[in-house]
Amino acid sequence: MKINFVMLIVRLTIGISLLLPPVVVGDQSDGRLEELFSILQSSHDGVEQQEAELAIWTIWYDSGREEIDRIMERGGSAVQADELRQAEALYSQVIEMAPKFSEGWNRRATVRFYQRDYEGSLDDIEITLRLEPRHFGATWGLGMILGFQRDFSGAIAAFERLLEIKPNARDARFRIELLKQEIAKNSV
Repeated sequence: MKINFVMLIVRLTIGISLLLPPVVVGDQSDGRLEELFSILQSSHDGVEQQEAELAIWTIWYDSGREEIDRIMERGGSAVQADELRQAEALYSQVIEMAPKFSEGWNRRATVRFYQRDYEGSLDDIEITLRLEPRHFGATWGLGMILGFQRDFSGAIAAFERLLEIKPNARDARFRIELLKQEIAKNSV
């Protein structure tokens, strides 16, 4: 049986990442991310891409501090229970405790997005992307909000950036086409 080399690298990277402590935690400069992003961007295998993406999210979600990780979990539970104000407060607490932890900013941006606080969400996305410029979740959120605000060119730029980071982003090409149609419709 021939083993796909890229798949082998993904599995080894994920396996090693679970066994070894990260090089740096919480500031998104974890050494494992480079290889995972390389796989995410170059692989044409959907399973490999999903495994790389999952490993990236796992690294991003790990603050390296047990207390912060517990608060993050409580925030996630609050979101699932549709207790968005509580979730926002919990993610604000994470940000206060670890201002260089990009996922705290991203999670609060997401909650603010759900609450339709687009300006607050954009503020948090800006910081998320300053800390982790390849954050595909925040980049997707940026495109969505700019589209809602009718900044179609800005939204297209965000979704194009998303495709640079994560070529398998499922709905990015579709959204770009819809946004181009809106531009054409509004220019008549």
